[in-house]
Amino acid sequence: MGLISQKIERSDLKDGDHIYAWRMPAYTHHGIYIGEDKIIHFVNPKRKAGDGNLLAQFIGSSSTSGTGGKQEKKTPCSKSFCKLEKVAGSGVKSSCIDCFIKKGSLHRFEYKASRAFLLAKIVGGTCTTAESDPPEEVIHRAKYLHENGYGKYDLMNNNCEDFALYCKTGLWSTDKWYQGRSGQANMIHPTSQDKKNKDLGESVHRYATAIPRSFSKRQNKDLGLREDVVKVPVEELASFCASLLLK
Repeated sequence: MGLISQKIERSDLKDGDHIYAWRMPAYTHHGIYIGEDKIIHFVNPKRKAGDGNLLAQFIGSSSTSGTGGKQEKKTPCSKSFCKLEKVAGSGVKSSCIDCFIKKGSLHRFEYKASRAFLLAKIVGGTCTTAESDPPEEVIHRAKYLHENGYGKYDLMNNNCEDFALYCKTGLWSTDKWYQGRSGQANMIHPTSQDKKNKDLGESVHRYATAIPRSFSKRQNKDLGLREDVVKVPVEELASFCASLLLK
Protein backbone atom coordinates (compact mmCIF):
# COMPACT_ATOMS: atom_id res chain seq x y z
CA MET A 1 0.00 0.00 0.00
CA GLY A 2 1.23 3.47 -0.83
CA LEU A 3 1.33 6.50 1.38
CA ILE A 4 -0.54 8.61 -1.16
CA SER A 5 -3.03 6.08 -2.51
CA GLN A 6 -4.39 2.73 -1.35
CA LYS A 7 -6.32 2.17 -4.55
CA ILE A 8 -6.68 -1.39 -5.79
CA GLU A 9 -8.13 -3.12 -8.83
CA ARG A 10 -11.03 -5.54 -8.57
CA SER A 11 -8.67 -8.36 -9.44
CA ASP A 12 -6.71 -7.54 -6.27
CA LEU A 13 -9.72 -8.05 -3.99
CA LYS A 14 -9.49 -10.83 -1.42
CA ASP A 15 -12.32 -12.29 0.63
CA GLY A 16 -12.47 -10.54 3.99
CA ASP A 17 -10.92 -7.28 2.75
CA HIS A 18 -11.93 -4.05 4.43
CA ILE A 19 -12.50 -1.73 1.51
CA TYR A 20 -13.56 1.86 1.13
CA ALA A 21 -14.58 4.32 -1.56
CA TRP A 22 -14.28 8.09 -1.57
CA ARG A 23 -17.60 9.91 -1.43
CA MET A 24 -16.12 13.41 -1.21
CA PRO A 25 -12.51 14.67 -1.02
CA ALA A 26 -12.36 14.13 2.75
CA TYR A 27 -14.83 11.29 3.34
CA THR A 28 -14.77 7.54 2.78
CA HIS A 29 -17.49 4.89 2.97
CA HIS A 30 -16.43 1.48 4.30
CA GLY A 31 -17.48 -2.16 3.95
CA ILE A 32 -16.32 -5.78 4.09
CA TYR A 33 -15.86 -7.78 0.88
CA ILE A 34 -17.18 -11.33 1.40
CA GLY A 35 -16.58 -12.66 -2.12
CA GLU A 36 -18.69 -13.19 -5.26
CA ASP A 37 -19.06 -9.43 -5.88
CA LYS A 38 -20.73 -8.95 -2.46
CA ILE A 39 -19.92 -6.27 0.10
CA ILE A 40 -21.57 -5.97 3.51
CA HIS A 41 -21.66 -2.46 4.89
CA PHE A 42 -23.45 -0.24 7.41
CA VAL A 43 -25.45 2.86 6.49
CA ASN A 44 -27.73 5.23 8.35
CA PRO A 45 -31.22 3.80 7.73
CA LYS A 46 -32.80 7.17 8.56
CA ARG A 47 -30.49 9.35 6.49
CA LYS A 48 -32.11 11.48 3.80
CA ALA A 49 -30.48 13.80 1.31
CA GLY A 50 -30.36 17.34 2.64
CA ASP A 51 -30.27 16.48 6.36
CA GLY A 52 -28.46 19.16 8.32
CA ASN A 53 -26.15 16.91 10.31
CA LEU A 54 -22.91 18.59 11.37
CA LEU A 55 -20.57 15.93 10.02
CA ALA A 56 -22.65 15.51 6.88
CA GLN A 57 -22.34 19.22 6.16
CA PHE A 58 -18.57 19.01 6.58
CA ILE A 59 -17.70 15.78 4.81
CA GLY A 60 -20.87 14.23 3.42
CA SER A 61 -22.77 11.10 4.39
CA SER A 62 -22.40 7.32 4.16
CA SER A 63 -25.57 7.04 2.17
CA THR A 64 -25.00 9.76 -0.44
CA SER A 65 -22.77 9.69 -3.48
CA GLY A 66 -20.12 12.21 -4.39
CA THR A 67 -22.64 14.65 -5.84
CA GLY A 68 -22.51 17.47 -3.31
CA GLY A 69 -25.00 15.77 -0.97
CA LYS A 70 -27.63 15.20 -3.68
CA GLN A 71 -28.77 11.74 -4.61
CA GLU A 72 -28.95 10.89 -8.29
CA LYS A 73 -31.80 9.01 -9.91
CA LYS A 74 -30.55 5.80 -11.41
CA THR A 75 -31.73 2.44 -12.65
CA PRO A 76 -32.11 -0.07 -9.78
CA CYS A 77 -29.44 -2.77 -9.63
CA SER A 78 -30.49 -6.05 -11.23
CA LYS A 79 -28.61 -8.19 -8.69
CA SER A 80 -31.00 -9.76 -6.18
CA PHE A 81 -28.67 -9.38 -3.19
CA CYS A 82 -27.91 -5.71 -3.80
CA LYS A 83 -29.28 -3.33 -1.15
CA LEU A 84 -30.58 -6.37 0.76
CA GLU A 85 -31.23 -5.58 4.43
CA LYS A 86 -32.03 -8.83 6.27
CA VAL A 87 -33.04 -7.02 9.47
CA ALA A 88 -35.41 -4.22 8.52
CA GLY A 89 -34.16 -0.83 9.64
CA SER A 90 -30.78 -2.17 10.82
CA GLY A 91 -28.74 -0.34 8.19
CA VAL A 92 -26.59 -3.42 7.56
CA LYS A 93 -26.85 -4.19 3.86
CA SER A 94 -25.23 -6.21 1.11
CA SER A 95 -24.27 -4.50 -2.14
CA CYS A 96 -22.45 -5.31 -5.33
CA ILE A 97 -19.13 -3.60 -5.99
CA ASP A 98 -20.57 -1.20 -8.58
CA CYS A 99 -23.29 0.07 -6.25
CA PHE A 100 -20.85 0.35 -3.35
CA ILE A 101 -18.23 2.44 -5.13
CA LYS A 102 -20.79 4.35 -7.25
CA LYS A 103 -18.62 6.42 -9.61
CA GLY A 104 -15.50 6.05 -7.53
CA SER A 105 -12.79 3.42 -7.18
CA LEU A 106 -11.84 0.70 -4.73
CA HIS A 107 -9.33 1.21 -1.93
CA ARG A 108 -8.10 -1.27 0.65
CA PHE A 109 -7.93 -0.25 4.31
CA GLU A 110 -4.53 -1.15 5.74
CA TYR A 111 -4.05 -3.13 8.94
CA LYS A 112 -0.90 -3.53 11.01
CA ALA A 113 0.35 -0.21 9.66
CA SER A 114 3.39 1.35 11.30
CA ARG A 115 2.87 4.31 13.62
CA ALA A 116 4.82 6.47 11.16
CA PHE A 117 2.48 5.45 8.31
CA LEU A 118 -0.57 6.13 10.49
CA LEU A 119 0.57 9.63 11.39
CA ALA A 120 1.71 10.43 7.85
CA LYS A 121 -1.78 9.99 6.39
CA ILE A 122 -3.38 13.41 6.01
CA VAL A 123 -6.95 12.11 6.22
CA GLY A 124 -8.08 9.63 8.85
CA GLY A 125 -10.03 6.47 8.11
CA THR A 126 -7.59 4.63 5.82
CA CYS A 127 -5.39 2.53 8.13
CA THR A 128 -4.78 1.27 11.67
CA THR A 129 -1.91 -0.27 13.59
CA ALA A 130 -4.28 -3.03 14.77
CA GLU A 131 -3.93 -6.48 13.26
CA SER A 132 -6.73 -8.07 11.25
CA ASP A 133 -8.15 -11.45 12.17
CA PRO A 134 -8.19 -14.27 9.57
CA PRO A 135 -10.59 -13.77 6.63
CA GLU A 136 -12.98 -16.51 7.75
CA GLU A 137 -13.51 -14.77 11.11
CA VAL A 138 -13.98 -11.40 9.43
CA ILE A 139 -16.59 -12.76 7.02
CA HIS A 140 -18.37 -14.63 9.83
CA ARG A 141 -18.77 -11.38 11.80
CA ALA A 142 -20.00 -9.45 8.75
CA LYS A 143 -22.55 -12.12 7.82
CA TYR A 144 -23.73 -12.51 11.42
CA LEU A 145 -24.31 -8.76 11.76
CA HIS A 146 -26.09 -8.70 8.41
CA GLU A 147 -28.46 -11.39 9.67
CA ASN A 148 -28.89 -10.07 13.21
CA GLY A 149 -28.25 -6.31 13.13
CA TYR A 150 -25.48 -4.15 14.50
CA GLY A 151 -27.09 -1.68 16.86
CA LYS A 152 -27.98 1.95 16.34
CA TYR A 153 -26.20 3.98 13.68
CA ASP A 154 -24.38 7.02 15.04
CA LEU A 155 -22.37 9.17 12.64
CA MET A 156 -19.82 10.11 15.30
CA ASN A 157 -19.76 6.93 17.38
CA ASN A 158 -20.90 3.93 15.35
CA ASN A 159 -20.62 4.45 11.59
CA CYS A 160 -19.59 2.47 8.52
CA GLU A 161 -15.90 2.58 9.43
CA ASP A 162 -16.63 1.40 12.99
CA PHE A 163 -18.59 -1.51 11.54
CA ALA A 164 -15.76 -2.60 9.25
CA LEU A 165 -13.13 -2.19 11.98
CA TYR A 166 -15.11 -4.42 14.32
CA CYS A 167 -15.61 -7.05 11.63
CA LYS A 168 -11.86 -7.12 10.96
CA THR A 169 -10.63 -7.12 14.56
CA GLY A 170 -13.46 -8.04 16.93
CA LEU A 171 -12.31 -5.16 19.13
CA TRP A 172 -14.73 -2.96 21.07
CA SER A 173 -14.01 -0.17 23.55
CA THR A 174 -15.08 -0.39 27.19
CA ASP A 175 -15.80 3.34 27.12
CA LYS A 176 -19.60 3.51 27.07
CA TRP A 177 -19.70 7.19 26.10
CA TYR A 178 -17.43 7.31 23.08
CA GLN A 179 -16.06 4.38 21.10
CA GLY A 180 -13.70 6.56 19.07
CA ARG A 181 -12.66 3.88 16.59
CA SER A 182 -13.41 5.79 13.39
CA GLY A 183 -10.41 7.77 12.18
CA GLN A 184 -12.51 10.13 10.08
CA ALA A 185 -15.05 10.82 12.87
CA ASN A 186 -12.18 11.60 15.22
CA MET A 187 -11.10 14.37 12.88
CA ILE A 188 -13.94 16.60 14.05
CA HIS A 189 -15.21 14.98 17.25
CA PRO A 190 -15.03 17.60 20.05
CA THR A 191 -12.43 17.14 22.78
CA SER A 192 -12.56 18.57 26.30
CA GLN A 193 -10.41 21.44 25.04
CA ASP A 194 -12.89 22.15 22.25
CA LYS A 195 -15.65 22.52 24.82
CA LYS A 196 -13.60 25.13 26.64
CA ASN A 197 -13.20 27.12 23.44
CA LYS A 198 -16.86 27.80 22.68
CA ASP A 199 -16.13 31.54 22.74
CA LEU A 200 -14.14 31.05 19.52
CA GLY A 201 -17.19 29.69 17.76
CA GLU A 202 -17.60 25.97 18.34
CA SER A 203 -18.12 24.85 14.75
CA VAL A 204 -15.51 27.18 13.25
CA HIS A 205 -12.91 26.17 15.81
CA ARG A 206 -13.64 22.47 15.36
CA TYR A 207 -13.24 22.64 11.59
CA ALA A 208 -10.14 24.82 11.75
CA THR A 209 -8.38 22.39 14.07
CA ALA A 210 -9.66 19.19 12.45
CA ILE A 211 -6.40 18.02 10.86
CA PRO A 212 -3.98 18.76 13.76
CA ARG A 213 -6.48 17.26 16.19
CA SER A 214 -6.74 14.21 13.99
CA PHE A 215 -2.97 13.62 14.17
CA SER A 216 -3.10 13.77 17.97
CA LYS A 217 -6.05 11.42 18.26
CA ARG A 218 -4.50 8.85 15.95
CA GLN A 219 -2.04 7.99 18.69
CA ASN A 220 -4.48 7.67 21.59
CA LYS A 221 -7.58 6.47 19.70
CA ASP A 222 -6.12 4.01 17.19
CA LEU A 223 -7.30 0.46 17.91
CA GLY A 224 -3.80 -0.94 17.89
CA LEU A 225 -2.43 1.62 20.36
CA ARG A 226 -5.17 2.08 22.95
CA GLU A 227 -5.65 0.04 26.10
CA ASP A 228 -9.42 0.28 26.58
CA VAL A 229 -10.43 -2.22 23.88
CA VAL A 230 -11.30 -5.89 24.35
CA LYS A 231 -12.09 -8.78 22.03
CA VAL A 232 -15.84 -9.38 21.91
CA PRO A 233 -17.31 -12.42 20.10
CA VAL A 234 -19.88 -11.26 17.57
CA GLU A 235 -22.53 -13.50 19.14
CA GLU A 236 -22.04 -11.63 22.43
CA LEU A 237 -21.72 -8.10 21.05
CA ALA A 238 -25.32 -7.03 21.74
CA SER A 239 -25.23 -8.22 25.36
CA PHE A 240 -21.76 -6.70 25.85
CA CYS A 241 -22.96 -3.29 24.66
CA ALA A 242 -26.03 -3.53 26.88
CA SER A 243 -23.82 -4.32 29.90
CA LEU A 244 -21.72 -1.23 29.23
CA LEU A 245 -24.78 0.99 29.52
CA LEU A 246 -25.53 -0.45 32.95
CA LYS A 247 -22.14 0.51 34.37
